[in-house]
Amino acid sequence: MGNIPSSLEFAVIGHQESWESIMPLAQAMRLSNTNNELRAEKVKDIYTYIPPRKIFDIGVRSTLRRDDIRGAYIETFIAPDELDIKYLRKNIEKVKQACEICAKLNVPVVSLGGFSSIVLEAGLTSLTQIQNTFFTTGNTLTAAFIARGIEKACMFWEQPLSKSKLLIIGSTGDIGSACALYFSDKVKQLLLCGRQEAALQKQAIEFTAKNISNKASVQLKKLVDDADIIISVASSIINETDLENIKPNTIVCDAGYPKNLQSKYINNHKRLFYGGMGIVTGGFEFENNLESTFYKFPLHAVGHGCLLEATVLGLENAYCSFSKGRGNITIQAMKDILTMAEKHGIKTAPLFNNTLINATAADILQ
Repeated sequence: MGNIPSSLEFAVIGHQESWESIMPLAQAMRLSNTNNELRAEKVKDIYTYIPPRKIFDIGVRSTLRRDDIRGAYIETFIAPDELDIKYLRKNIEKVKQACEICAKLNVPVVSLGGFSSIVLEAGLTSLTQIQNTFFTTGNTLTAAFIARGIEKACMFWEQPLSKSKLLIIGSTGDIGSACALYFSDKVKQLLLCGRQEAALQKQAIEFTAKNISNKASVQLKKLVDDADIIISVASSIINETDLENIKPNTIVCDAGYPKNLQSKYINNHKRLFYGGMGIVTGGFEFENNLESTFYKFPLHAVGHGCLLEATVLGLENAYCSFSKGRGNITIQAMKDILTMAEKHGIKTAPLFNNTLINATAADILQ
């Protein structure tokens, strides 16, 4: 693709998923030419004091058009172990600063990835738009990729959806509720798990009123052994023993950002894949060949759906807050954003975790 020009047509705001991923980021940002490695303890001491900033430009190639769309990655410098409620105010301020940077750069549409989407999910309407810059959580495309990923996985492992009990961890959240809605008439039973009892019971009552078989509990352990399929979109780490009764043939989709199924009972699970991911079949590149530093997936040009939503909207010149609030995602919106994405060669990623599980020639880059 060559050098990426400075004009920006989209941006993504994100944060690193682990301290392991932060170390090469910190090393790459150093201004000196020394080759001495930074000590992890030093990075942890200073990391969250770094203000949000643009780290690198991104070039994305549509399969529909000759030119590349140009964007930028904005790092929030939110620590991976500071995602709980006691750091909420501090983290929201960092996300706001990142949004203001995008507005100063005159970026038309911006995705808020992972934890940073909380400012739109919480209903902070002042951040749906700043001047001529629109912000989206990216949750609609993520939910669409999860749904397609589950359908792919069921075909690959020969697990009929109609005979399956589907457990959604984080079912009352924005993405979780969209997945529950999408699969409600496709599975044998919904197993709903969330942290807030009142919201969970309200969700269960609504499905029962529609004659949708369901079972709800705030205790994950009570649901796991019934599940044939699991979608995890919770924002918190699952307790170590919650998954000890998982069945060997259960299909597990870890769609957390960061990944949240960290347990000895799931690490070597044979049917685990990372969901909510898309592949840019036209390819993308980072400024100054930074892929070797930042890119960590086993398949080229794969990205989180939440981050790719702004890319799709930029390709379509559809500058808007496509995903905002909580519980507003519709099946039609999922179909619409997926159609827009696929028009430009951005498709649901093949099944993978730390290694590639399956892929056909049509899944790989053109």
